[in-house]
Amino acid sequence: MENKLRQLLLLISAGTVLFILSGQSPKNDPAKHQLLPTDLSKRLDSLRNANDLAGWLYTYREYVYEDPVKRISLLEIAQSNAWRACTGDAERTEWINGLAAQGYYLLYNGDILRSIDAYERAYRFYFDKPLSDFDILEYVLKPLGNNYTRLGDYERAFFIQEKSLVLAEQHDSSQIAPICHNLATTAIWKEDLIQAKQYCERGLGRAKKNSSFEGLLLSTLAEIYLKSGKIANAELNINSAIKILTPLLLAKDQVNAAYWLRAAWQGKGDIEKEKGHPAAALLSYKKAMGIIDHYYKGERRREKAQLLVSAAHVQLQLNEPKNAIIKFNSALSLLVSAFEPVNVDELPSANDLYGENTLSDALNGKAACFIELNKKEEALQCYMLLFLAERKLRHEFFSTAAKQQQQKENRRWTESAISTAYDLLNSSGRAEYAQMVLLFAEMSKAQLLLDEMMNNLRYNSIKTGDTLLARQEQLMRAITYYEKEAALNTTAGKPDSAALAAKKELQFELSLLEKKVRVKFPGRGSTVTDEVLPSASFLLQSIPRNTTAVEFFTGTKNIYIIEAGRRGIEHIIKLDSAKQVQAKVNNFVASYFQQGPGNMMNRPGDYYRDAYTLYHRLCLDSVMHGQPNCMIIPDGVLGYLPFDALVTDSNYMLNPGLWPYLMKQTNLYYSYSLQAAPQQQELKSGPSVFAGFFISFDSSSQSSIPAVKKEYEEILAVTNGKFYTEQEATLASFIKSLSKVNILHVSTHSFLEGKENIPVLQFADGKFFLFELYRKAFQPQLVVLSACRTGDGMLAEGEGIISLARGFIASGAAGIVAGLWNMNDDATSLVMGLFYRQLLIDHQPANALHAAKLQWLQSRQQEFHKLPYFWAGLVYTGTNAPIVISQRVAQNKSWKIIILLLLLLLVTGFMFFVKKRSLRK
Repeated sequence: MENKLRQLLLLISAGTVLFILSGQSPKNDPAKHQLLPTDLSKRLDSLRNANDLAGWLYTYREYVYEDPVKRISLLEIAQSNAWRACTGDAERTEWINGLAAQGYYLLYNGDILRSIDAYERAYRFYFDKPLSDFDILEYVLKPLGNNYTRLGDYERAFFIQEKSLVLAEQHDSSQIAPICHNLATTAIWKEDLIQAKQYCERGLGRAKKNSSFEGLLLSTLAEIYLKSGKIANAELNINSAIKILTPLLLAKDQVNAAYWLRAAWQGKGDIEKEKGHPAAALLSYKKAMGIIDHYYKGERRREKAQLLVSAAHVQLQLNEPKNAIIKFNSALSLLVSAFEPVNVDELPSANDLYGENTLSDALNGKAACFIELNKKEEALQCYMLLFLAERKLRHEFFSTAAKQQQQKENRRWTESAISTAYDLLNSSGRAEYAQMVLLFAEMSKAQLLLDEMMNNLRYNSIKTGDTLLARQEQLMRAITYYEKEAALNTTAGKPDSAALAAKKELQFELSLLEKKVRVKFPGRGSTVTDEVLPSASFLLQSIPRNTTAVEFFTGTKNIYIIEAGRRGIEHIIKLDSAKQVQAKVNNFVASYFQQGPGNMMNRPGDYYRDAYTLYHRLCLDSVMHGQPNCMIIPDGVLGYLPFDALVTDSNYMLNPGLWPYLMKQTNLYYSYSLQAAPQQQELKSGPSVFAGFFISFDSSSQSSIPAVKKEYEEILAVTNGKFYTEQEATLASFIKSLSKVNILHVSTHSFLEGKENIPVLQFADGKFFLFELYRKAFQPQLVVLSACRTGDGMLAEGEGIISLARGFIASGAAGIVAGLWNMNDDATSLVMGLFYRQLLIDHQPANALHAAKLQWLQSRQQEFHKLPYFWAGLVYTGTNAPIVISQRVAQNKSWKIIILLLLLLLVTGFMFFVKKRSLRK
């Protein structure tokens, strides 16, 4: 088992995941090239000779209809073998019918990714030139939206379903009820239960009494109540749904009624499970399975797998892991046809995996069974495969919101995986388990940031006039325009609806286009590609020399602290009571920093005690003691914590300048993850070109920051470059500077805009939003954001703080100095001056900021200025690579006078010489 684990680690660390780029799912397709019956071949040849493309396509489709499970690949063959493009509505209708049929049959066969691809091609084909006699709503939009929901890509699902609702209201009101159901299901995925309930109630208002649609909507309403914790309401609605749908099995539309009744019985089982009635839950799942077996023989593999997974989880609750693991295996066999286990401990091959939620659920459940059976090494193998499947699934998502939701959900099993590896480390002492703890912590952290960094690196690496890329760039610019319009034009706190609608349309078009781009430019410009997972050795080598990395993972039960260097992992510490620790951090940051300096100034003793308590509770005395340089990789609320400001000794002193700050012991800086560091380090250092933007007056709030002028003067005295002040500091000059400088300094108003807390910088003639950074040709060595709260923003679970600072890192900055809270303006301006002076001496920015803070403590006359509120808010994040700035040469006025006197003497002497010469003549 130990050898198997090592082989799996090697495969996942070094192997290329080809399916990420291909979009392929399970290997259960029949051979593409099938022998056709002689009479069918003759008929097809005859139609081809007659140039009857519509008849030729129809004949293929009818043949596939007789046995879609075995013949589905023939539809793709027909499309690739067509001898010419479609001309006329009849041929175009038959072509889109073939694509829609392909999507339908692939879904029935459990191949959701290729089903989506077929429906997307049908979507593009139709909207390029709409057909009047084709029901795009029924045969393409509804199934495509449902597929996105099944995948968990709810942003694209919502776009398609909202578009469907508009078409239904215009042309077919009978479709409103089922579309409202689809929107409710997507809202459930988004965890927006209020919106889901509203859509359900709207659909019920349109559904006929005792119709299958009413039963379907009641079933979904029951799920909403169940997730809301209202068990009685859930039971009432699910019973009504079953009562309506059961007699409809004898009706004309028995297939749909059966499918929805299956879902109702599955919902009934979920409710019984929640009530603590496992036997009743298993009976309900059994009834649902019976419906599939009776009405969908050999089909609906995914739905059967879902039921098996649900039943297996009930058996886990009953402490029957041996029975549960059999069901999880059966589910995996349905989803991965190449997986035919001889014994229950076997797992699918990494190469056979693909991105799908039910597959992930089955792997997660099987890992839980292994843990219950005390087979922890097998559980770790399962978790490694689970992460691989989730990575492939994330690659199928287009929207950041969908990826963020997935990452949030993945944190639950990641904590279990880390706990399992940690237990094995303690029992065996083997280094490979320590490496797995680090690997899992990294896999759960800042994955979206890494995606954005990789995409920007790729985007900036392509120098081509390709029309596909030109269209991609046009779409991205248009999306940014409408995002800004929506943010700027708000009514009653709501963004402009027309701009939002235009943005969504363009985003969907871009999502389809980027599939083509990935095929045409696979892995473009990337050194650490999407399809290669990191190894522990790669992660360790990304730690700078003479530096210790301290990485945190904050779970719901425990916090893990990993101390590592280039030579290996030194310590792993497990802290219990994670929620209490996180609450202490939240209270500490809010009380002493985010609410201003009052509490710190009025109660310095309380601050000192709390700062030492956190230092001790986070075991920083163990992992940072004696380390000259330390790179902190925080997690969760720890991203708000100024580690510099913690104190290392319990003995309180009155003078805050003498307090034993952690900063005095260690040079601290931050990183979002170890995976991000190599990408930043690969940025080539260009010539030292500085641009600074300084605005002291904000016209929108009619407020002024006098210290900005002081900061400008401090930096002007140190470095050469372009300095833009007040009205000169325009959006145009800022955007132009992005691609031309390697040191960018911004000192202006910063704030969070709107309901989504979008980080914004205020310039002389307008606002610059975080999303405007994306896909800019922008790779500076250093960005300094001395405005307030530029390192603050919304906390995304597993991703960190979505701030302006993070946006600049994602867009290509190697390192960034930013503020965590509303800092004192005068103090910030002076610390900035000290920072640039130190950067002339020690070219590493983290070292320079560290030295500037120490110098601040030594030079302040007033004791309260030495409190951490005034200096600890500025933090450095990124690679600590050297930066050489261009020093401004000091000009002494006395030298100017001497030079003028010399010039005057020269002029006088020349005139005397001329006059003397003229007298001689």
